[in-house]
Amino acid sequence: MHIIVVTATSSQIPQPIHGKNLSRLTRECFANQQSLTIDFKDVKSITLGFFQELFLPLVAEFGSDYLKSKLKIVNMAGHIDNMMQSAFKNLEVYFDKLTAIDQLGCDEEIYAMNQAWLIKAREIARENPVMTELILGITDEAMRLAVGRLSLEDIDFIARSNWLCFTPRFSSQFIQNINRESPSMVESMLGLSGNID
Repeated sequence: MHIIVVTATSSQIPQPIHGKNLSRLTRECFANQQSLTIDFKDVKSITLGFFQELFLPLVAEFGSDYLKSKLKIVNMAGHIDNMMQSAFKNLEVYFDKLTAIDQLGCDEEIYAMNQAWLIKAREIARENPVMTELILGITDEAMRLAVGRLSLEDIDFIARSNWLCFTPRFSSQFIQNINRESPSMVESMLGLSGNID
């Protein structure tokens, strides 16, 4: 299997949550006895957390020898490689975060999804009321203003709740019919309607 990072993450600067998602895809490949190539073509910058969330769980689960035989990294620019080396040398924050999440008793993946969603929602809510409604489905003006005023401490507090902060904007019928529509049609339907039946 071949995964292109910029395509898989749809992000100019892949974040820790993207690393976690790619790590999950990698496990699926290995479970199906497939090798995997991760392609860093056109990646201009990256976060340290992306590398930590992608590679550290895999090393712990499979071991470095297995990864060397099944996982191939291609098209990594020199400055991205330097950032990866830095990520592996600066693990204190990563392990402190895991310890804190464990002590709080919250699910690490729900925490990460909540945190990523809330940060992005705050950014959109501050910049553009129309996009807040279209992209996030937030139609209430008071909610938009409240989300736009969230501090990082507020976001962290809410993210640790162990409850997902967002819900699907589509019905089970929409999911059942999803393969009958083209990707661009699905994107348009989600964008033009707050809730999809």
